[in-house]
Order: sequence, then structure tokens, then C-alpha cells
Amino acid sequence: MDMQGSRQLAVTREQAWAALNDPEILKRCITGCEKFELTGDNAYAIVVAIRIGPVSARFNGKVTLADIVVPESYSLRFDAQGGAAGFGKGESQVHLVQNDTGVELR
Repeated sequence: MDMQGSRQLAVTREQAWAALNDPEILKRCITGCEKFELTGDNAYAIVVAIRIGPVSARFNGKVTLADIVVPESYSLRFDAQGGAAGFGKGESQVHLVQNDTGVELR
């Protein structure tokens, strides 16, 4: 998923929160994601296939949600290994702000 800045969504904060905690919806949002499966409390196993120019790689890893404030925010942390292609690691802060036209995803 490549997202910077914010997006306005025409749903309630509760609807957006439910979607952001649904493994199937998260899987569809991540380009090349083949697996996004719940493995424990706020922990998921992932498989993502990517292609950069002539190089293709499959990354296996985990995603964890932390610092959860229902239904306002959480931190999404990921760590994945791609064999000879290397590894990926990062964190994203997710915030939902209710407004007059729905909810802003930051």
C-alpha cells in the first residue's frame, strides 16, 4: 500500500475502523499481497510478491498492530524477508478523524 497524506472517506469512523481491522480488506489494499492472515492478538502473517524492473521477489513476514485506541488510531508495524532480495521493515501511523462529510484517514 502506498499512501501519503490523508484521504477523505464517505463512511463513519466505526465503518472505517472495521475495514482497517479486516484482514481480507487489508490484503486487497496491498499491491501484490497474496496472504494477510490473523495469527494471534493483533498479529498477522503476510506474503507479498513484488516486481521491480527485471527483479521479482516474494516476501514473507509479519504485521503487528500496536498502540491501539479504538476507533481512533493504531501503529502498524511490518517486517518481511525476501531471501536474496533482502528484507523490508517499517511502521505506519493510522489515524481516523470524524468530520462533517465522513472520516479523514491520516
